[in-house]
Amino acid sequence: MPVLHRVDELVALSLLAGAQVMVVCFSVVMANAYRERALLLHAGATILGVIATGVLVGGRPLLAQVALLAALSVAGLQLRDLVSHAGAGRNPRLWLTAFCVGLLPVAAIATAVTGFNVLLLCVAAWTAVVGVLLLRAWPQSQPWALWLLVSCAALAGGASWLGWRSLDAVRDSALPLTACLTAWSALNYLTTVWRSRIFSETRVRIDARNTVDPLTGLAAPLVFYERVHAVRNLMRRYGHPSVLLLAHIENLHALYSEFGPEVAESAVLVAANRIRQALGDGDVAARLSHSRIGMLCEGVGLAEGAANFASRILVAGLKDPLPAAPTEFLHFRLVLALVPVTDVAPKTLLQRMSDCLDTQVREAGERRIVTLGEDELA
Repeated sequence: MPVLHRVDELVALSLLAGAQVMVVCFSVVMANAYRERALLLHAGATILGVIATGVLVGGRPLLAQVALLAALSVAGLQLRDLVSHAGAGRNPRLWLTAFCVGLLPVAAIATAVTGFNVLLLCVAAWTAVVGVLLLRAWPQSQPWALWLLVSCAALAGGASWLGWRSLDAVRDSALPLTACLTAWSALNYLTTVWRSRIFSETRVRIDARNTVDPLTGLAAPLVFYERVHAVRNLMRRYGHPSVLLLAHIENLHALYSEFGPEVAESAVLVAANRIRQALGDGDVAARLSHSRIGMLCEGVGLAEGAANFASRILVAGLKDPLPAAPTEFLHFRLVLALVPVTDVAPKTLLQRMSDCLDTQVREAGERRIVTLGEDELA
């Protein structure tokens, strides 16, 4: 080979290897940021690919095959993690795990000891198992599955090239293998980051759905009950009282009948915002039903809760008309009680307060703030 061509090839090899090293660095950083094990596996497989290129350039094609078999093994384990969400791929994942953990390491050891060229056979088997797995996981792995398929094809193509060429023929050029490995490394990295971002956003949405009411942005009932349990423990330890409030939007049914469901839904949102503004920074509110919102005010007694928080909520409802119905205001009825130190479930306490509210709504009296003593609550 002419010297000029040799220098050009070395420059190209250096650039491609440098790109793979950058992928390794990015994979490690993003693995720590996203807590994604697949990126760490990809970094390990990419390092093995760089080693395969290096020993091939150094004139050791047999060791290059050993390194590439190890890279296929780690890449297969990483692929198993990428499609772990697909229920239909359970059996192919088991096959791929057995192949990558059992057969490929044995093939690598056999190649290093005996010098047999089994790379082509291993690539064919790896491609078959990966193909079945991707076929099963394809419907549940959009839109990043196409990039994953192309990256696997690039890795299989580079490994097939190394296994196809004779050991003497490949000593002069490692550029095709390095180009395939670089394409595989970059595409697989982008695929893994893309998948991780989608799954992270999904987890965030699920967590938000379990902790935040989607209409009002208030806390979910489960979070509210946990806060009541926590407050009860603080009351037992320090003796600080806390108050439970239950607010009922009295004219919500009338708004629904006269203006329609859109205005009624907007009234619920307005009520939640005004209640949130009336509470303190450490207090919590949750929408417990369509027209009822529960509140927990920490560190206050019944008298202070009725005078400050309950009164402010009544005034907040009557202060400004509804944006969607300028002639209508929000009318609240409230029941409040001290959080008892006994082991009564928060849901049971709120149900008893709700029963009291039902009575107040049926009687339609002028009294809009009702306080329940411990005996009445029991």
